[in-house]
Amino acid sequence: MAIDLRIAGWEASGLRCPDHSISLLANETSCYPVSLIQMPNGTGKTTTLNLLRAALGGEPIKEPWDAEKVRSFRKTEAWRHLPEHQDSEGRFQVRLLYNGARLTFTLNFDFEDGRVDFSTTLQSGMKRGFHPPRELERFLKLDFVHFFVFDGELANLLIDSSHTDAETAIDDLFQLKNFNLISTRVREYWEHEVQGRTALGEKGVRQRTNTVKKLRERIAELERIREQKEKEFAGSTKRLKEIESEFDEGLKAQATQQESLRQANQDLALARRGIDEQTAKIVLALKSPCSVSHIFALELLDFKQGLDRAKLPESAAKEFFSELAEEDLCVCGRPLDSESRRALVERAQAYLGSEDVALLNAIKGQISDHVGDEPGAPEHAMQTQIDRLHEYSREAVQLRTLRDRIESDAAGGDPTLQRVADEIRELRDNISSLKRALQSFDDPTDSLRDENTVGITILKRRLTDAEKMLAEVTNTLELRKKRDIVLKVLEAAYSESRAALSKEITAEANKRIDNLMPDNRIRIARIDGSLKLEGQEAGSTGENLSVAYAFLSTLFSGSEHSLPFIVDSPANPIDLKVRRQVAPLIPQLCDQFVAFTISTERAGFLDPLEEVAGYINYLTMFRKGNAEYEERASAQAEVVKTGDGVLVEGRDFFRSFHLETQD
Repeated sequence: MAIDLRIAGWEASGLRCPDHSISLLANETSCYPVSLIQMPNGTGKTTTLNLLRAALGGEPIKEPWDAEKVRSFRKTEAWRHLPEHQDSEGRFQVRLLYNGARLTFTLNFDFEDGRVDFSTTLQSGMKRGFHPPRELERFLKLDFVHFFVFDGELANLLIDSSHTDAETAIDDLFQLKNFNLISTRVREYWEHEVQGRTALGEKGVRQRTNTVKKLRERIAELERIREQKEKEFAGSTKRLKEIESEFDEGLKAQATQQESLRQANQDLALARRGIDEQTAKIVLALKSPCSVSHIFALELLDFKQGLDRAKLPESAAKEFFSELAEEDLCVCGRPLDSESRRALVERAQAYLGSEDVALLNAIKGQISDHVGDEPGAPEHAMQTQIDRLHEYSREAVQLRTLRDRIESDAAGGDPTLQRVADEIRELRDNISSLKRALQSFDDPTDSLRDENTVGITILKRRLTDAEKMLAEVTNTLELRKKRDIVLKVLEAAYSESRAALSKEITAEANKRIDNLMPDNRIRIARIDGSLKLEGQEAGSTGENLSVAYAFLSTLFSGSEHSLPFIVDSPANPIDLKVRRQVAPLIPQLCDQFVAFTISTERAGFLDPLEEVAGYINYLTMFRKGNAEYEERASAQAEVVKTGDGVLVEGRDFFRSFHLETQD
């Protein structure tokens, strides 16, 4: 069923933002396609956006807030004692239209106890807690809400390689996660069939069932930890690059130190590359037992010499005699009778077949290649490789110490640089620790118990064996084979669907980027977790925002569902030229666009937006305290004043408002 979701409005009282009630309704059943809410910096935009995300995603229920976070939404001391409400309480409510029906989420704050109560109001009545209609659950999730309650941070996260936001949006919006859901149901069906059957007694089934269950739980836990470690590793690596660049920038005044540090880093990188290359060579050499010990080489040579003494393999194979027995004449020219043919067939059994001959010849050749005439040569070569690895390792330790000393000396007279140097060392240590942790998930050790094994591949192999044993004892082996076929089909369908959608969305988004920034060559190369840009990791703040707009507008327009799009400062980091190109794109993003703006954003943005958007809902909200604007607001036809805020509806006041910041 297609989803049509609109934000009808919200209201707040007793919170850090001024008390207010916002309506986005054009009439009883529909909302304005574009609503602009002008609020000076310091008026509570961030608070309002955070509360919208919290209410729409059920955050206080799913990730319960502690008392400190609850109290962080309390009004500042200067505005706390208003006559309209008690200063120990606060309230935020967001009103929605869902396929024409009403839906309300309410957060009631108790600042004294440091808690917040959440309630949901549907057509059937009010319920405590977060209870959106089932059809909305996949959109009203914490990790999806920020796609349509959007700020500049998401633009950076969409491009950040340590996040998977872009793929997550595709999976949720196009319901690709249903493939995983079906896979889970298929597994559950097989498990249900297993539980319903008996074999080898109830105890045997129970033991094998528990083994399968524990292995699955262990694998799921390790995969979750690995994913978390991978994100930490990517984030720390990115931060290290940034802060190393910052440190290098701080050393510009110290040319000698900067050059010494550059050379030390270069030498250290070469030593580490040598370690990696030597390690790869040793791992490859370890595939040959002769490299481990000359005893293996001696035994193999003895085996080869034994074959030579036995004159194996023979020059003739048994296939020769079997084929000869079918001929009319022997190789000597005499006719073959039945007795001769019988003798040939019997004697052929004393000879090796052609496959055996080829195998023995291959074995003898491999022994000659790997051992040669000196049994100790492979072991000696391996020891040489190990010694070289030790040399690279010692060199790397010395160079790392030298690099750290240069950094410390360079930062010694500058407290700011010293803090940066300290963070760099902490990041490097953390990255090394994370790298070791990630490598452990590929550990091939197969001698530990399941609960002590961290090699995910090993555990998956054990799970396959355990499931097979369980299937055998419950007579569900054939059903398990069918299950595996269905799971492979679902996995392939999921992968191919995501790849096709990603390719199509990438191509369409790049067309929009062409329209937004025709003189800029920034483009999306592919979607792999995040948005991968062509030839660069990220663009400027304005470029990242434009790429995010292009991606999200493509994403939303390609779906049958209609969601609102709420943006904080839609044009602030973008230059005037790009603002004029972004503004006409806004109505294409969605059927309801809500933007929080400041007065300086109007230039280059508002005029082109008005040309394409038609009727716009103009709202201006500011704190009390500015006598000039309070007086001007009082003269407006549509104005609402609360204890600490003023809300004015209308285009003229919106365009004439020039208050950028309030304390």
